[in-house]
Amino acid sequence: MFSTWQQVPLKASWGRVEPGAVLLFTDDEAVVVDARRSPQERSKVRLRIQRPNGERFERDVKSGETLRAQARALLPHGEYRAMALPAVIWHEDALFSPRNVAALLASAVVTTTFVVIVSRGSNAFAFVYLAFLIAGATAMAVRKRWKGGKLTLMAPERLGLTMATVHDYALTREAGKLWVPPTPGSDRRGLAVRRVAAIRDSYLALREDIAYRIECSALFDPKVPATAVFEEALVAFEDVTDLTPTDEVDALATEVELAFNVAQANAERIGLSHLPEDKRADARRAGKAAHLAAGAATEGERQASLAQVKRILDSLALYYLPTIREKPALEA
Repeated sequence: MFSTWQQVPLKASWGRVEPGAVLLFTDDEAVVVDARRSPQERSKVRLRIQRPNGERFERDVKSGETLRAQARALLPHGEYRAMALPAVIWHEDALFSPRNVAALLASAVVTTTFVVIVSRGSNAFAFVYLAFLIAGATAMAVRKRWKGGKLTLMAPERLGLTMATVHDYALTREAGKLWVPPTPGSDRRGLAVRRVAAIRDSYLALREDIAYRIECSALFDPKVPATAVFEEALVAFEDVTDLTPTDEVDALATEVELAFNVAQANAERIGLSHLPEDKRADARRAGKAAHLAAGAATEGERQASLAQVKRILDSLALYYLPTIREKPALEA
C-alpha cells in the first residue's frame, strides 16, 4: 500500500497496489486505475479503468504485472508516472440516464423500422429476430459512443477534484506548486489572479505565525536574494492591467508561485542560521516560548509565554523578526 498522493514506482506490481487506486499519467494524458483482487481468479488483479472523457472498462492482469506495462498499454508514448489516489467511489448510470435513454431510443427506432418491413414481408419470425439483433447492437454502439459513468475521489471538497481536474492536480503537486481549484466558467486571467491571491494569503498566514517567523526568518528578510525575487514577482504582478495579455498574466502568476516556493524552501533550509551567530541561542528560546504560547492550556500560561517572547525579541532588535505589537496569530 502507498500513501495518498505518493509517487508510486512504475516497477511496483499490481499485487502491491491492490486494494487501491492510482493515477497513471504523462504530461498530456491520464487514466484512473482502481485495483482489486479478481473475484474469479485470486491470482489475478482486476483493474477498473476510466479515462477523463468518461470511457470506462475493466481488465484482469496477473498480480505480478508492473504498473509500467499498463501505463504503456493505456497511454500514448511519454514520460510515464504513477501517483497513489485516495479511495474511489464508482457511480453507475441510473436506469433513465441520458446515456441509457439514448440507447433505448436508438433500439426502438431500429425495431420499429423492421416491424414496418415485416408487415410487408412473408417471413415474419426471421425479420423480428433480425430486428432485435440489430436493435441490440445499435443500443450497445450508442452506449459505447456516449460516454457515461462518474467517479468520486474521496479527497477534501476544497480541492475540487474530479476526473476533469485530477490530472492537473497531480502535475501541480508533482511540481511543488500550490493548487488552486478552477471554478466553473473561470478564465485563465481569473485563475491566475486567484493563484497569486492564494500565495499572498499563504505568505501572510506564515507572517502572522510568531514561531515560524523566528525559526524561518529569511522568508521575511528582503535582503535575502530568494526573498527579494519573490517580493519583486509580487510587485510585477501588481502592475497587471486589463490590457496585459493573458499569456503574460499567466506567466507572471507562475513566477510568483515559483519564487514563493523557492524562498520558502530556502528559509526553512537555513532556519535559525540566518540570524547573527550571537543571537541564535536567544532566538531559539523565543521560538520555544512562542510554541508554548500557542499550546497554552490557560490564558495565564499564554500571557506568560508571550511576555517572555516579547522580552527576547525586543532585546534582539532585528527588523525581520516579529514584534508582539503586531498581534500575530500564534500557531503550533
